[in-house]
Amino acid sequence: MPERIRVFLVSLFLLALCTPFPAHPRAHVQVQLLADINHLAPGQPFLLGVRLQMDPEWHTYWEFSGDAGLPTTVEWHLPPGFEAGPLQWPAPHKYTESGDLTVYGYQDEVLLMAQVRPPAALKTETSWTFGAAVSWLVCREVCIPGDTTLSLQLRTGKTKPANAQVFARYHSQVPGPLSDAPVELSHRATRKGDEVQIDLTLKARAASLLADQHAPDFYPLDGERFIFAPPQRQATGTRAAQLDLHLSLKPYDQTPLTQLRGLLVYRLADDPSLRFARVDLPLDVQGGLAPGGLLSMDFRRPEADSSLGWFLLLAGLGGLLLNLMPCVLPVISLKVLGLVSQSGAQPQRVRALGLAFAGGIIAAFAGLAVLVVALRAGGQQLGWGFQFQAPGFVMAMCALVFALGLSLFGVFTVQLPGLNTVGAQAKGEGGIGSFLNGILATVLATPCTAPFLGAAMGFAFAQPGPVVLGIFLASGAGMALPYLLLALRPGWTRLLPKPGAWMERFKQGMGFLLMGTVLWLLWVLGKQLGMEAVIWTGAFLLGLGLACWIVGQWIDLSSSTARRRTAWTLAALLVVGSYQLFLYPLLQEEHQHSAAPQTTDLTWLPFSADRVESLVRSGRPVFIDFTAEWCWTCKVNERTVLTDEALQRKFAELNVALVKADWTSRNPEITALLQAFGRSGVPLYVIFPAGRLDSPLVLPEVITAGLVIEKLNEAAALAGKPGA
Repeated sequence: MPERIRVFLVSLFLLALCTPFPAHPRAHVQVQLLADINHLAPGQPFLLGVRLQMDPEWHTYWEFSGDAGLPTTVEWHLPPGFEAGPLQWPAPHKYTESGDLTVYGYQDEVLLMAQVRPPAALKTETSWTFGAAVSWLVCREVCIPGDTTLSLQLRTGKTKPANAQVFARYHSQVPGPLSDAPVELSHRATRKGDEVQIDLTLKARAASLLADQHAPDFYPLDGERFIFAPPQRQATGTRAAQLDLHLSLKPYDQTPLTQLRGLLVYRLADDPSLRFARVDLPLDVQGGLAPGGLLSMDFRRPEADSSLGWFLLLAGLGGLLLNLMPCVLPVISLKVLGLVSQSGAQPQRVRALGLAFAGGIIAAFAGLAVLVVALRAGGQQLGWGFQFQAPGFVMAMCALVFALGLSLFGVFTVQLPGLNTVGAQAKGEGGIGSFLNGILATVLATPCTAPFLGAAMGFAFAQPGPVVLGIFLASGAGMALPYLLLALRPGWTRLLPKPGAWMERFKQGMGFLLMGTVLWLLWVLGKQLGMEAVIWTGAFLLGLGLACWIVGQWIDLSSSTARRRTAWTLAALLVVGSYQLFLYPLLQEEHQHSAAPQTTDLTWLPFSADRVESLVRSGRPVFIDFTAEWCWTCKVNERTVLTDEALQRKFAELNVALVKADWTSRNPEITALLQAFGRSGVPLYVIFPAGRLDSPLVLPEVITAGLVIEKLNEAAALAGKPGA
C-alpha cells in the first residue's frame, strides 16, 4: 500500500475516533418553557417554569441529588430590567438505586419555577423574549445527560392566566417553611467520634402522626459536605402525637457543621399523603471538639442567650466607662479646655457645645456600625478596634493628632470651617469643632475595650445589621452621657476653674499629651510594619509640621488673598510631596512585618490553634493573652499584672504554657477564637485546664495578679476531672 494512502487511512481513523458520537437516539426528556400569564404588565411579577417530561421509569434529579446523579440546572436569559428569583423546587421522590444508593428526584414530570419581576415601565405592544439554558441528567438503568436552550415570547398587554393547571399543581408541591406546617420540631446534636448524631423530635399540633416506611424522614441539602446515613425511625404503623427521628452525619473534611438544611417529611394519621416542610437547623454540637478543632468550638457564656435589652444596657455602661480609658483622654482633655473657656458664657452656648460634642460621638458610633455591617457583608472578619489593624489608618491618625498638638503649641491656628478655633483660646470652641472633636474622641476610643463593652460588642458582631446599629448607638449614648447631662445642666460649668492665663499653659500641656499619643501610634505602626515604617512616618510628620509652620507664620488677619493662597498651596505641596515620598511606598509594600511577641522572665509562645490544642492534650495548662499593640488596657495589664512576681512563680509552679495571641494585625484564627468566646475585641484572657479543651476559664478585661492565680488554681482542680 502506498505510504500516502496509508497515512490518509490512519488520519481518517484518528479523525473518526475524535469525532463525538451522535446523541442518544432518544433523549427520554421533553422540555418546555412556560409562563403563567399570556401578557406582561409593568411591575407585575409572574412565574416562568421549565417543564421536564420524562419517559416512563426514567427520572431526573432534585437540587440535591443524593448519593449519585446531578441536579437539573436552569440559567435564565432575561431581557434588560427583568429580575428572576431563586428556583422553586417541588418536593422530590426518594429512590434507591443499584448499589443501595439513595437519590432524590422526579419521575414522569416536574415543573421548576422562578418568579420574574418586570421593570416598572414597559413599552406597550412590545414583544419580549425570555430564554433558559437547561441541563439535566436522566437515569433508569443507565444515565444520559442532556441540555437545551429554550425561548418564549410575551407581549405587553392585558394580563390573563396561562397554563394555570400545571402551575397550580406544582406550586402547591413546593415545600413551605416549618412555621407554616401543623407540626413542631426540636433537635439536639451530639458528637460521637468523627460523626454527628442529630436527634429530631416531631410533634403534631392537632392530629396524630403516622410512622411508616416513608415518614418521618429528612431529605438533606448541602449533602455534598457529609455522608448522610439512612435515618432511623420508629416501627412502621405507629400513631402518636410525638415521633423521633435519628440522623447520622459524617463530614467529609474538617469544616465544622453549624447548620443542617433540608426537607422534613411527615405524614398525618388522617391524611395518607406525604407532607414536606423546609427547615434550617442550627447545630450547637455537644460532646467535645468538632472536626474543625478548637476554632470550630463555641465557648460563649450563658449570658449570650440574654435579652437584647441586657446587651444594650451593657453597651451603654461600657460606653460610659470609655471616657476613663487612656486611649480617649487626650481628646477629652481638649473638651475640658473648651468647657473651661466657656464657663462664663451664656447657658445656651454651653448647651450647644455639649450637644455638639455628644452628637459627634453618637454620629461616629453610627458610622462605625454602618461600616462594620458593610464590610461584614463583603465577607470580612471584624472586631472592635478593627480599623487600627490597617497601617494606613494608623498613619492618618498620627498626622491628625500631630497637627492638633502643633495647634495647641501655637504653631498655627486652623482657619477652616469647624476647626477655626482649635488652638485659639480667645474665641473659644466652635460648634462644628466640638462635633468633630466628638468624632475624634470616638475613633481614639475604639482600641480600648472597657468593662461591660466586650460582652456587648461580642454579641453585636454576631447579630444582624439592625442589632449591630442598636448596640453601637447604645455605646455612643453611654460615652456621650456626661456631655448630654452638661448640656441639660449648663449651670454646672460654674464649678469649673475660671478662665485665665493658666489656660495657655494647660493648653500647651495638653499638646504634650497629644504628642505622647503620636508616640503610641508610632509604636503601634512599628509593631505592624517595623522600624523603617516609624522612621519614614516621622519624616512625613516633619514635612507636615513644616507645612503647619508655614500656615502659622505666613497667614494672619491682615494677610492678603494672594498671600493666603500661596501659603496654603505651598503647605499642600509639602504634605502631598511628603506623602508620596515617605508613606506611599510603605503602603504599597505587600510584605507586612510580623513582630515577635514581648517576652518576660517566662517565654511567651506565638498563638496558633494547633499549638494550643497540642499543649492542652499533652497535659499542660495554657494561658492565652489576646492582645494588640494598639490596646492600652492590654499594655497596662501586661506591664502591671502579668509581670507580677507571685503570678510568674505560679505560672512556673503549674508548668503553664503562655501563649500570646497578637491581634495587632489581622489574624483570622484569632478573630475566629475571639468570636467563639463571644468577644469582638481585646483584651481577653483565657485559661485552658490541662487536658480540658472543653472547659476554658474566661477572665474579665481588667485583671489582677490575685484573680489570675485564683483561676489558675481552679484550672488545676478541673484538670483532675474527666474531660475531653
